Amino acid sequence: MKKLISILFLAVLLFSCDVSSPEDADKAEIRDILDSIRDSFNQFDQDGIMQNYHPDFLHNADNYIFEEIVWHDRLAQYYLIAFSEITINPQGDFAIANFIMTLYDYEGGSVISQEPDDNGDVSFFYRELGSWKVCGNEFSIE
Repeated sequence: MKKLISILFLAVLLFSCDVSSPEDADKAEIRDILDSIRDSFNQFDQDGIMQNYHPDFLHNADNYIFEEIVWHDRLAQYYLIAFSEITINPQGDFAIANFIMTLYDYEGGSVISQEPDDNGDVSFFYRELGSWKVCGNEFSIE
């Protein structure tokens, strides 16, 4: 009887641990970044958005400073952002997030884009020193 109780206790202990793969952890961290960008946008916090970006960001020949302007313009034109249907594909220290981004304007309209195909400036990630950042599609670690 003691053996049975010991085996049951070990089984419960093993199955109660939240064990996830490194890939699942990477996906969760990138989802957290998208949540942070959404929350910062919805609070009109451009600095909060840009904290998620690598300082050497480069996307379609546009650098970090240009990306600040992109977010400034988005914040001026839209009051709410949402990300949906998110899938993340980590590949070592890089990852690509595919999702639908919806921006809601002040006149009751919305703009829906399929990312990374339509813009992509929030879809490419790089992990540096254990931390993921948005890096752009032309980012280089050289």
